[in-house]
Amino acid sequence: MNKAEIEAIVEAKIEAIFSRLFNYEIRSDVEFLPTKDAYRKLGYSSGKNLRTTVENGTFRLGIEVQDRRSPDSVYANYYFNIPACIKRLNTPPEKRA
Repeated sequence: MNKAEIEAIVEAKIEAIFSRLFNYEIRSDVEFLPTKDAYRKLGYSSGKNLRTTVENGTFRLGIEVQDRRSPDSVYANYYFNIPACIKRLNTPPEKRA
């Protein structure tokens, strides 16, 4: 067994442990879309309405949303994890933590 094979096995084991411990699914097919595309896919009427969901806590930074603004930018550049957003929207509000 060479070094690359051992590293691949260790990485797979770490991912499996992480997903079991934190109930987290590691996916390579996650689709992140910018606000201008995500609002249509998620059924919102505008990008402003979608950004409001981040401000009010419906979608959480670092979980359903990434802020990809450049370091010197004042305005947020949100990218939305579409599968995670759909899962969050399908969760009853009283069960969202």
